[in-house]
Amino acid sequence: MFHLLTAALLVSTSPLAPERLYYQVNRPMPLSVAAGEGRELVLLAPDNREVARAAVPDGATDIDAAALIPNLYSYTTLHYLQLVDDGAASGSALVLTPLTRVRQPVLRLSERGPSVENWPGLSERDKNMSGFRVAIEREIVLHTTLGDIRLVMRPDHAPNTVWNFLQLVEGGFYTHIPFHRVVGTSTGGPGFVIQAGDPTGTGSGGPGYRIDLEPSTLPHDLGVISMAREGSDVDTAGSQFFLCLSREQTARLDVNYTTFGQTIEGVQVIKKIGALRVGAQDKPIDMPWIETAELVPAPPRTPGEGPKWIAPAPTTPAEKPTAPANPQR
Repeated sequence: MFHLLTAALLVSTSPLAPERLYYQVNRPMPLSVAAGEGRELVLLAPDNREVARAAVPDGATDIDAAALIPNLYSYTTLHYLQLVDDGAASGSALVLTPLTRVRQPVLRLSERGPSVENWPGLSERDKNMSGFRVAIEREIVLHTTLGDIRLVMRPDHAPNTVWNFLQLVEGGFYTHIPFHRVVGTSTGGPGFVIQAGDPTGTGSGGPGYRIDLEPSTLPHDLGVISMAREGSDVDTAGSQFFLCLSREQTARLDVNYTTFGQTIEGVQVIKKIGALRVGAQDKPIDMPWIETAELVPAPPRTPGEGPKWIAPAPTTPAEKPTAPANPQR
């Protein structure tokens, strides 16, 4: 029941909330806002760089963001709307995901399977968007049998993959689900991944549908979450995901797999799972479980202050280690 009520609860407790999920291009964007004085609405880039700012009328509880920021629909990349109350960021930001045309990747085939050679650029026609998907920014907490893992989502890299994951969490999909595959550190080395998201624990289960590969440029690294898929077909992700154990072993997955979030708390839990002894098919002998997954409000975004979880770009080792099998269902 918690998960079914989470979205409504977040809206009811947020000082800034959308009236609905989808807003058509060049039309009003009604939002509810907590009553007060000295408030401002700030449009932010993903790195919290300020793009635009507008005053919120004193005492107003309903506003039109498109009227306050007249060129709002001219932005065709993901942005955030943050309420600032008397100079301080207040409540979770709103994620503004543009509804633009999705381009398919160009693949290169080899003995090791397909890899993404390049992503076609968007034409001017493709850049035309139909509006925004607007939702309160949320983070995820995986409550596992070995401790909690808190994840920040990166819709600036993979908006549809993030949305899919949020919906599965909200619907209670990740309730009592095992980490059914661990390619870790028990036999030496930096470790590869820990994988979960299959209710059957066999590596073949999923949500009953597939989603496409997205061109995420977030590097695979320790604590980064990415989507698993079915063998050589890149557009077969669903609910199965993996958490990376090292940059050394996962760098080769960049772009070929969709990264969509980062661990901000619980890296030691990931390492603990990665150190478990395994048997056949990399199944842990003492299986760790995700007991529940929870949506939690993201902290406010302070304009001009880069998110503290953004780390320097990782470096790939000069010597490429022996590569374990790719994450797949």
